[in-house]
Amino acid sequence: MKKNFKEVAISSLILFGCVYLLKTITITTPAKKVSIVKAKDHKKKHGDTISVTATMYNAVVGQCDNNPFETASGKIINPKKASEHKWIAMSRDLLKRWKGKFNYGDKVKLIGAKYKDGVYTIVDCMNKRFTKKIDILETIGTPLYKYNNVKIVRV
Repeated sequence: MKKNFKEVAISSLILFGCVYLLKTITITTPAKKVSIVKAKDHKKKHGDTISVTATMYNAVVGQCDNNPFETASGKIINPKKASEHKWIAMSRDLLKRWKGKFNYGDKVKLIGAKYKDGVYTIVDCMNKRFTKKIDILETIGTPLYKYNNVKIVRV
């Protein structure tokens, strides 16, 4: 079946007209009720205060695991500047992973640790035998210390 030129031109014109018509038509539908859901407040609770014993540790195999320069949270320790990191390890009973109040990455203020008072970041956990205790990461050569009744407050 052969179409002549007129039929092809009319078909094309009709097709073009339909496409043009479709492009210019705006379809509106009735609006549906939309419920607004408020986003959860992901701000960390401030003011959680706990009394702990604070000691120190170094990034060495005898005080850590076989990979002493990597913390439980995945942070990498520079052993020559460990004290400058301002990082702490917490006993497991204080960490949310084990039903405690704190997470890795939380910042806490130490009060009652004399010259070690200040803000630290939680990056590591301690052996399961410890409870109500924190270890402050220190560079090798820092004199040993221990403070009882240190308050830690989430900031």
